[in-house]
Amino acid sequence: MKNTEEELLLRISRLESIIDNLPFETWYKDPDGNYLIVNKKVEEYFRKPKEEIIGKNDYDLYPKDTAETFAGTDRAAIEGEDLDFYILNVGDDLYEDYKRPIFDDSGQLIGTTGVSRNITHVKKANDMLKDKEPNNSILLANMPGVAFRCDNDADYTVTYLSDSCYGLTGYTAKELLSLNPSYNDLIHPEYRRALKTKWDSEEDENTISTDEYPITTKSGETKWVMEQSHRIYDADHNVIGADGFITDVTKRKLAEKALKRSEERFRTMFEEAPLGMAIFDGVTGETYEANARYAEITGRTKRELVSSNIKDYSHPSEIDEFRLKINLILARQTRVFSQYKQIIKPDGSIVWANITIAPLNFEGEVSNPRLLCMLEDVTDRRKAEEEILYLSYYDQLTGLYNRRFYAEELRRIDTERNLPITLVMADVNGLKLTNDAFGHHAGDKLLKHIADMIKKQCRADDILARIGGDEFILLLPQTDSDQAGKLVERIKAAIANEDDYYPVACSVSFGWDTKNEPTEDISKVYTVAEDRMYRRKLTESAAMRNDTIKLILRILAQKYPREEQHSKRVSKLCAEIAEAMGMNPDSVSELRLAGYMHNIGYIGLREELVNRIGSYTDTERAEMERHPEIGYQLLRSAGKYSSIADFILCHHERFDGKGYPSRASAYDIPVESRIVAVADAFDSMTNDRLYGKKMTAGEALKEIRRNAGTQFDEVIVDHIFKIMN
Repeated sequence: MKNTEEELLLRISRLESIIDNLPFETWYKDPDGNYLIVNKKVEEYFRKPKEEIIGKNDYDLYPKDTAETFAGTDRAAIEGEDLDFYILNVGDDLYEDYKRPIFDDSGQLIGTTGVSRNITHVKKANDMLKDKEPNNSILLANMPGVAFRCDNDADYTVTYLSDSCYGLTGYTAKELLSLNPSYNDLIHPEYRRALKTKWDSEEDENTISTDEYPITTKSGETKWVMEQSHRIYDADHNVIGADGFITDVTKRKLAEKALKRSEERFRTMFEEAPLGMAIFDGVTGETYEANARYAEITGRTKRELVSSNIKDYSHPSEIDEFRLKINLILARQTRVFSQYKQIIKPDGSIVWANITIAPLNFEGEVSNPRLLCMLEDVTDRRKAEEEILYLSYYDQLTGLYNRRFYAEELRRIDTERNLPITLVMADVNGLKLTNDAFGHHAGDKLLKHIADMIKKQCRADDILARIGGDEFILLLPQTDSDQAGKLVERIKAAIANEDDYYPVACSVSFGWDTKNEPTEDISKVYTVAEDRMYRRKLTESAAMRNDTIKLILRILAQKYPREEQHSKRVSKLCAEIAEAMGMNPDSVSELRLAGYMHNIGYIGLREELVNRIGSYTDTERAEMERHPEIGYQLLRSAGKYSSIADFILCHHERFDGKGYPSRASAYDIPVESRIVAVADAFDSMTNDRLYGKKMTAGEALKEIRRNAGTQFDEVIVDHIFKIMN
């Protein structure tokens, strides 16, 4: 975009350069006659710099009579007189003015523009032609142009040419007067008919005819000339011919063409630019012109924009700053400025744009300077920047502030006026247990739930941040320890009310400390709060894990009543087998507990799989076979139940090594797991099941005996036979 802006400003600068170098006075006035734009020729004419001309009118610059003359032709042009040129006597000089009114797209007059030429030398040449024989005039022969006289015949045959025609045409006067070729032959053919028609139609004897047309010189070069002529009359007032003056205006024509070409290029660039562009009044904000991209960005049509003010689609919060920066340009204290700006579309939606404002270099436009506005739609970029900013200060999982934001806010808040300042540390109990047993998705869900529960109890000015995996911190300005304690109790009560929301008991350990004096080090307050939190966590975390196991067992009993009865029967049978094998009372108790909890891992499976009637797909079977590992992860970190974790992990291993999850075999499998496997199989075969036909005790024992040594331990099979017989 920067390159586009620079190129556009360069084009505008070139336009100014062309206007300044035109070989005649060029100007632009407002409707009140005040000069707004002048070129260097005007400066030379008045012998004043532009700054002393701009903003003034003809009455400020000329004597009253002369000013009246110029003002009168201004009015004539505005009122629509069908004249292009006005011949004006200014002192001893004769001027020819070309004037035209200028209207905006709505038809409102916005000023006049024109050019002015000093034609005194032409008048002198004409006068001399009338008073003297042309071939006797040394002066005419040496003037910077060609004096001529022609007859009033059908071809306007040239009868006199000053010797200077050689420099203009490459032909001597003698060659052209002998009609070999004639001067008319030099005029480009497409102009001859139009010129003759015009000359034939002129009747006013006081008219000085002014025409411009191209000629071809002897060398084949094309030149543009300006011909100014006056009719000659005999004593009876009959037209007998015309005389006049021809000057080379090729340079000026080339300059005009270059100006037009540059303007066309500017227009094309303006209309086709990939960024929005508009020209507006630096004082009033009125939009004069806009391209298609500008209209697209603002959500308006070009017609709507031209009748609008830039304030109409600016965000109210930005208008004052925008006006201030524009005033700096108008005061020439800055050349250009850029800023992010919000554009309001008609439907109320917001577009973020990078806006660049630059002056159009119209030196004289003091009262109504025009500014160029360039818009680039950066909504997507702005959203990306905001997202990056959000990510730099917010925790992506919980939406809370992160450690970086907390650190910056702590520096900002750690002032005397915010005392007392309390820091509350919070640590989620059982996050690792949740991740290990149910996967990180469940752990993330637990963290988000805890974050929401804490946030709901906080005040608007409290800062809540997640500063670690399972750690949160509350930064509480103007809060003492008692107030912080009450807040913590509210949070704990809210969390306790939703214990059954997750397959683990929701529990958070808190610790806090307060900075009361300005001289206290806030980092020491943080350390004390953290220590207190960890001391509470030592007891609360263990209790939470035990509570989680109880909660899971309660949930399983509610979800799967059939499994609840199955677990009770397996528990009883495991204890009987252990007693039959002569195990000590503690081992019997552990086996009774292991039998009851052998399917606790079902809590991590989809309910539809646990209740499935019929076969599983390979993927579903693999998922079902995860339940021993889930049970192991749950129990191993719960102190009260950790001793039976390995028994649960291996209760689906086979004596021949073809079981799961780790394919252990024979005596690598804990004896307790081997006992649970036999008891689980016997009860499943002899009671109502979701799969397979119910067997009698004898049929089940026979099936177990058939698989002894492969699926089951033969010793344990012998003991269940003794119990059942």
